[in-house]
Amino acid sequence: MSRVLVVGGTGLAGRAVAAEAVERGHHVIVAARRIPDDDSESYVVGADYVTVDLVSGDGLEEAVDGVDAVVDASNAAGRRASHVFAHGSRNLLHTAARFGVGQAVLLSVAGIDGARYPYYRAKLVQERTYLDSPLETRIVRATQFHDFVTAIFERGRRFGILMSPAATRFQPIAVSDVARVLVDAVEGAGEPDSVRTVGGPRVESARALARQWKRACGTRRPILSVRLGGPLGSAWRSGRNLAPEHAVEGQGYSAWLNDVAV
Repeated sequence: MSRVLVVGGTGLAGRAVAAEAVERGHHVIVAARRIPDDDSESYVVGADYVTVDLVSGDGLEEAVDGVDAVVDASNAAGRRASHVFAHGSRNLLHTAARFGVGQAVLLSVAGIDGARYPYYRAKLVQERTYLDSPLETRIVRATQFHDFVTAIFERGRRFGILMSPAATRFQPIAVSDVARVLVDAVEGAGEPDSVRTVGGPRVESARALARQWKRACGTRRPILSVRLGGPLGSAWRSGRNLAPEHAVEGQGYSAWLNDVAV
């Protein structure tokens, strides 16, 4: 089996990828800015951990040495996103190429073409950096994770409400289903230097999903539809975040709620 480096492997998606790859018998190295304690929920049993800073390049040579494939599930917010996705990706890919790594798999976001939202624009730069690299690259774009949609609803907690983006639909997907697609790509699924989009099994309105969350929680907080401003709200209302033609069989939102026992 392959020796796989999972970058951002202590984050939500990275943990799932590391766990999936370990389960399939790959030798997994997790690269992160901080190594979690072995009793932390971020820790994946069976994986090795190395400290890496993508932007500064610290630790990259040690991390990629002897690796067959890189899975990039790194993430960042605000201004740091552009540094991580652009400069950090170049550092990672140049170092990987120097050390003979042959393959890279990148996690990206569905519907970001032509977007004005800064995070999505930074992801597009990252995608281009990967496709222009000498490594055989497969990019997997995913619709919003169940966890992400839930976090949107919970933004209204301090106001005693469930916040639901108005005139918005989501196609939420389980992070475990995305992890399987990413590890499939490590194992050669999909054409080299390609972009694949995957979405959850159903498209539903944000309000319908919020009602499911409310029932699962047993909360009495009212659902308040809020019109999100800016380029992100505009992109979501236009349906760019949806990919019904690329729905994959997997865990729907209500089933996920049952599993997480909210």
